[in-house]
Amino acid sequence: MNSTRNEYVKETPEKPYYGYRIMSYFTGALIAGGIVSITLAIVFTAWSSILYWCLGVILFASGVFLHLSMGWVNNPEKIELVKDNFLDQLGNIWDGNGKVLDIGTGLGRVAVEVAKQFPEAQVIGVDTWMKGWKLFGMTKSGAEKNARIEGVSGRCTFQNGSALDLPFEDGEFQLVVSSFAFHEIKVPDRMVLLKEAIRVLAPDGVFVICDPLSGSFLKAYNVKNVPELLEKVQQVGVEDVRYESFKDAGVNLGGLAHLWEIGYLSGMKGGEDEETTRSK
Repeated sequence: MNSTRNEYVKETPEKPYYGYRIMSYFTGALIAGGIVSITLAIVFTAWSSILYWCLGVILFASGVFLHLSMGWVNNPEKIELVKDNFLDQLGNIWDGNGKVLDIGTGLGRVAVEVAKQFPEAQVIGVDTWMKGWKLFGMTKSGAEKNARIEGVSGRCTFQNGSALDLPFEDGEFQLVVSSFAFHEIKVPDRMVLLKEAIRVLAPDGVFVICDPLSGSFLKAYNVKNVPELLEKVQQVGVEDVRYESFKDAGVNLGGLAHLWEIGYLSGMKGGEDEETTRSK
């Protein structure tokens, strides 16, 4: 019996972990907190009861909204749909050769998938792996483990670095990508993130940023609408600047996900940098 069990353990393949359970933790905590607060409101009286009712309703409603708008990240089919569509986006604008940078790589899902899909690419994932995320298993070693399990560790590596000051030379990469990372970085103007991504792109290199671009997410670039953002990006030396929402790209996440206006911001760095232009 023991030998059979040991053989089964050895034959069971190791699976990568990309941390998608984090959202279920957040929504669960909010909903549970709301229920507890409402329960306390029933127990207590007077002003404390009113406060608990208000807090409970806010927490519960926030948890439900988060579940309806972001619960798709816990759905393997939805995740697979987003992954396939993202890779299609890359295949439409990039030939699959050269160095790739994944900004805010987390546990390396995008970096690993790019390495798997494009066998001629050398991929680097960069992140700060802040202490708070480490509580959910978001670590550099976790990303490296996923690359090893997926069989691409020879072409997919990871290193510490900030999106605000990338530890790479100008023009080092043919492709820069980022998925659901830019909105997590709090700066007065997120254009600095795009400028830094463009800096490390080689002339004629391309970038694809997948992120929410609605409301406060859009205002973080100090613009009022998407066309204004595209114009602003074009002014820093980017050609063929485009934005395509998930809806237009054929990605239906269901629920209230459309409220976030998630989509792809992409473009190509001009073939000549400023110094070359000035020398002429």
